[in-house]
Amino acid sequence: MCDDSGKCEILDDKKGLFMKQISLAVLTGVMMVSSVSWAAAKKPADKNQPVSLENQLKALDAGNQAPAAANREKLYAVQARFLPLRFKSEFTVGGASNLTGDSFLRTQQLEMAYYFHLNDRWSLAFSHAWVDNKFKSDTDNLKTKDGAIPDVPYAITRSDLTVEYNVFYGKFRWSTDSVSYFDQYLALGPGQVEQNTGSTMAAVADVGFACWLGQWGSARLGLKDYYYKEQYSSGATMTQNIHAHLDLGYIF
Repeated sequence: MCDDSGKCEILDDKKGLFMKQISLAVLTGVMMVSSVSWAAAKKPADKNQPVSLENQLKALDAGNQAPAAANREKLYAVQARFLPLRFKSEFTVGGASNLTGDSFLRTQQLEMAYYFHLNDRWSLAFSHAWVDNKFKSDTDNLKTKDGAIPDVPYAITRSDLTVEYNVFYGKFRWSTDSVSYFDQYLALGPGQVEQNTGSTMAAVADVGFACWLGQWGSARLGLKDYYYKEQYSSGATMTQNIHAHLDLGYIF
């Protein structure tokens, strides 16, 4: 109740100002609460929070396609030679059997050889063989029935000088704990064959495997071919005498 109209207006103005201040305070509070809630929703998950196994597997899944860098990568395994051959000597003793000799003869030989290895690839070799010839049973039958001996030239000794090249180097395993190393070799050179009909020059080729037995031993298995002229009473002819040979050696 107002006695003076002027006093009522002042009271009304104060009341309105007070209501506006209350409204502004309420609005400000609501905005602050909303801002805090929005910030909490956007806050990243705590790093210490445990991650499920499913999420971990998804993170590790790269699909079936290997990374491009892995596809282009090349790996090489290099192994040093077990037995270096540079400037080493090798002496071998062995035997051989003629696979393509005359049908009336059984020919075998005892042979010795010396190798000087220039390096792991190249070597020089000198070989000499003493030949043993025996008539087969067909010859004995011919001699008994007809009193005739076949006209057969035969070798008495063989010698050759060759240059040898190791084509490739490898290894093979005897068991889970035993490994042997080898070279596959090819050798060419001239030779001389002493026959019952005289001496003649020959072309010699040898191919096979040289197995290295530790640091001091060797075993050679190969085929050696002597190509030369054999003299029959009816005339001369060029023949090949291929020998299968096995030799054991000492390296020093």
